[in-house]
Amino acid sequence: MSRRIDEVIIHCSATRRTWYADESLNAQVAEIRRWHVVENKWNDIGYHWIIGRCGKVLAGRAESVVGAHCKGRNARSMGICLIGGHGSSERDAFQDNFTAEQERALVDLIESIRSRHGASIKVRGHNEFANKACPGFNVKRWLNNTPPRTSPLQSKTVRASATQVAAAAGTGATAVAALDGTAQIVALACAAVVALAALWIMRERLRKWAGGDH
Repeated sequence: MSRRIDEVIIHCSATRRTWYADESLNAQVAEIRRWHVVENKWNDIGYHWIIGRCGKVLAGRAESVVGAHCKGRNARSMGICLIGGHGSSERDAFQDNFTAEQERALVDLIESIRSRHGASIKVRGHNEFANKACPGFNVKRWLNNTPPRTSPLQSKTVRASATQVAAAAGTGATAVAALDGTAQIVALACAAVVALAALWIMRERLRKWAGGDH
């Protein structure tokens, strides 16, 4: 019996690159199934498809059966698990944690699912619905082929702004120390203007970063 599929949700096994490295994908899938059945007390492995680091793809649950991979989204979704991703971040690039073979296999699998269940099916990451890094990259950005987003502290423009603010404050302090009386007041006012201008520039750069321009 078929069921309605609205979205594909991508996951990772959160295992190290060396995990079961000398074993087949069948053995890896069997171990994940053991986690889900024995430890989680589920009826079967939670994912519908698993992609090994070599690019091989194996079926998990039948597509006609509701999965157990994303709380609140299982009824109309298909779960795909990429082997790997241990220690990953949602800001990582796909290539940071997975192989080129896995990427090609994932693209082909998504196309196959869409051809069978509808071209309008959305592709999402587990981290869009849960507070975790899984699958270890930003799926939307991967689909759009855009570079991974940095954090504010990693952004070159934000770091440059912070440097400017610090430099402005340092310059002002040096100037004030060399003066006295009315001249000090004037110097303090000028330093404040410079610092405020630098802070405004930093605010604008943060705004641009928030919009993805970094």
